[in-house]
Parts: sequence; structure tokens; C-alpha cells
Amino acid sequence: MFFARSKSLTALLILSVMPCAALAQNTTIGVGLGFLPKYEGSNQYGTRFSPLLKHRNGHFFLSPRSGMPAAGVQTELTENWTIGSFVSLSQARKSGDSARLHGMHDISRHGNLGVFTALQLGDVVLDASYYQALKSGYGSNFTADISYKLWQEGASQLRVGTELKWSNKKAMQTYFGVEPNEAAASNGNLHTYQASAGMRSYSVYGLATHQLSDSWHVHGLVGVNNLTSDAKNSPIVEKKSSVFGGLGLGYSF
Repeated sequence: MFFARSKSLTALLILSVMPCAALAQNTTIGVGLGFLPKYEGSNQYGTRFSPLLKHRNGHFFLSPRSGMPAAGVQTELTENWTIGSFVSLSQARKSGDSARLHGMHDISRHGNLGVFTALQLGDVVLDASYYQALKSGYGSNFTADISYKLWQEGASQLRVGTELKWSNKKAMQTYFGVEPNEAAASNGNLHTYQASAGMRSYSVYGLATHQLSDSWHVHGLVGVNNLTSDAKNSPIVEKKSSVFGGLGLGYSF
């Protein structure tokens, strides 16, 4: 079963950290509850119920990619190596989400076009995605995730992992930069800031899974995300490190 990064890294992320192992499933539906900062760098948290959906029919799939709802096509180069392409949907960010964002332009909900590869080597799963925003000026991102099955007994399993995220200059400026007119509109709370391309964040997490029956399963996710380089120094960032997590219940058929 499929992890929202992203960022849950909402409960949607719970279903995406094990892409290769999940290929044998046809359809999974369920519900998840995730908690995470209201925006990257916020010191305030929120919870969110999310529907969970994963479906595969031949080469076509519906499944989160990089923590975002996505649909695409994929193929297995070998039994354990998958490549594919996808379209996904990013969440919006509103200036009203936090007092710290007062004066900032809203980031609208937008689509992305990307490619990915996933490789399973024994207990290790490697997953990498590159995606370009389908909105002018929003830039592109690259994520790399590696997870390891640390423990398994009967129907229960524990995986640990880490995810790295890199953004180009346009993406970093969209999410962490402050333009002169935004600084002026903030009533002196923010200063102009130009963010450069580079490593955006890294996270570590643990994912516990328990198979209730042949069809029902539950997941629990908890982790820490850390902003780096120009992202962590942005004037909109209140906290450089944040926790995230979620619980999910799914039914596969």
C-alpha cells in the first residue's frame, strides 16, 4: 500500500513510500488522517482527513507521487525495477494561512508533469521523481527517497527511510522568496529575499504497517522534516524543523 511529503507527507504519503511492493495490488481505497505544518516553515500545525486511492490497470496507475495525488503510466523493466511518467496536483498556499504570510502572493493549486523510477533491492526501496510545474514561474523539483525494512514479524512491519528534495531557482523563489512588493505589503514584517536553486529539505521517517486481514491494513507514519540552504533562511520560515505524521486504513481488492 502506498506517503504526503508531502509532505503527508499527509496520509497520502503513507501509501507511496513502497512503490515496488505495491505493484501487486490492483485497487486500494481507504481514509487517512495526517498532521503537518500549515505551510513549509510554519510553526503552526493542522490536521487533514484525506481519501486514499490507489489503482493499477495494466500500465495505467492512480497513486501519490512525491506526496501528491497523481495519475500516470508505468512499466517494469525487471521484476523489481519500475519507470514511468505522471501528472500530479500540488496544494495551494494562501496568504491567510498564517500571519507570517501577510502580504505574500498566493500560490495557486497547479498541476505538474514528471517522470520517476523505483527500484527494490531486497529490503531496500529506492524511489526518485523529477517534476515540472505546469504553471509559468513555479519551477521544477527532484525528490529521492530510500527506505529500509527494519523489522517484520507476522502481519506487522516497520520501515525507516529518508527523503531528499531539491528545487530549482524558480521553485525556491515561489515557495521561499519574498519580492519587493510583497515585503512592502507585509507592513515591515518581511524583507526582500532571493532564494537560489539547491537542496530544499530532507526528512527522516518511520512507517509501521499491520495487515488486519487479506484485504484490510492499517498504517502509521511519523517523521521529521528539515529545511536546508536558502529555504531555511527565508524570512517566511518560522521553524526550520517540523514533525509530520498520519494514520491510514485501507481496503485492497
